[in-house]
Parts: sequence; structure tokens; C-alpha cells
Amino acid sequence: MIPKDFSGLYDRLSYTHGREDVFRDFLDVSLFMLSGGTYREDYDRLSISYKENEMEIFIQMLHSVANHSEGFNDVLGDVFMEHISHGHHGQFFTPIHISDLMAVASGCETLRRGQSVYDPCCGSGRMLLSAVKASTKSDVSNRPFCYGSDIDLNCVKMAAVNLLMNTIPGEVAWMDALTLEHWRSYKVELVSVCGVWLPLLSVCGAGDTSLITRIQNTPQIKAAKGVGQLQLSFDF
Repeated sequence: MIPKDFSGLYDRLSYTHGREDVFRDFLDVSLFMLSGGTYREDYDRLSISYKENEMEIFIQMLHSVANHSEGFNDVLGDVFMEHISHGHHGQFFTPIHISDLMAVASGCETLRRGQSVYDPCCGSGRMLLSAVKASTKSDVSNRPFCYGSDIDLNCVKMAAVNLLMNTIPGEVAWMDALTLEHWRSYKVELVSVCGVWLPLLSVCGAGDTSLITRIQNTPQIKAAKGVGQLQLSFDF
């Protein structure tokens, strides 16, 4: 569900900049802010396109998403489906209640810190959010490591923002999960500051990922006979 306050702010910027551009740029603002200003690569160009008061609207949009993401909710995925993808390329994300059911059915309640979960076509990361939600039922501080990958860079950034906002360690890779061609990864590490775990973002370039090695060394993932590309199974 898209918060009304977010929709109003989003509409204000979209009148002059277009919905797709505003959403893409909002993700870049979010990554910049949630990284404490350390990740500027995609953010610096925005000062050319937006006025100061418009940049402030982006900050208000981020506050809205953060306020409505409590409980591992995926606001970004809902916005993306309604205003950006419109179902093109099959980009309909699994409804939250279904992903929650799948996480429980797959045994994610038994996941513990130090263990990991992987979604090869992660979209906005809501399957990963559901996996962590299930794992925190017995211990709210429990955070398994979440691997995600997607061929759509907007999806990768959405998933990275969701991990950061929910203090979840992980790596979201911009890659082709079939050919294993890798272009970039957004890595979230948890750092203890005065007894509080805070997420720290780092962004790595092509080939700098531990995910592909994990995939290649996982016995459940096998190449289908007669198929030239690697077929990945979805398994928590």
C-alpha cells in the first residue's frame, strides 16, 4: 500500500520531471542519505536537474517510506508496480502476505545470524524481507545475511534501500542470474555503535562479489541438461 503523504510528494515532483525519472532519482537520494553521504556516485548529478526545494521533497519522501516500512513492509515495491513497471517484463512482485507464507513454509523461522538466504530475482527485496521477518519471531535482533540479485538496476537499488532501512546485512547484486555476468553490488554490513547495530553501505564494481562463488559452490543449483545457461532454483 502506498502512503498518501508519499503519493502527494511524488505527484508534485512528477509534474515537471516525469514519474520514472523521479522514482529513479529518489532511489539515488535514498542511498545517499542512508549511507550517511558516503555513496555519491549517482547522487551528485541530481543538483543539476532539481532545485533546492525539490531536493527537500525527496527527503520528505524518504521519511514517509521509512515511517511506513516498519514491520518489514515494502512500500517501494508497491510504488514501482503502480507507477513504473505496470507489469512490463513480468515485473509483478509477490504480494506481501504470500511472500510471508512462503518464508514460513520454507523454514525461515529457523534461520539464525551467520546463515544466509538468497533470492536470484529479488525485485524490491520483499522475499528477503519476509525471510528476515520470519527469523525475528523468536529473536527480534536475529538478522541472517540476505543475498539478492536482479537484472534491473532500479530493483537492485530498491532492495538495497529496504535492507538499509530494516538494518539487514546482505549483498544485492546487479547481475544476470542466468549467465552470472555481474556489474555492481550494494553491500550492507552491520556495525555496532554504542551497543546499537547500524547499517553501513559499500558499493563494489563488476566482478567484486562473493555471491557468484556461493552460487557456484551450492550443490542444489545445477545446470539443466540441454540448456546452455545456468538454471537457478529459488530456495530459502
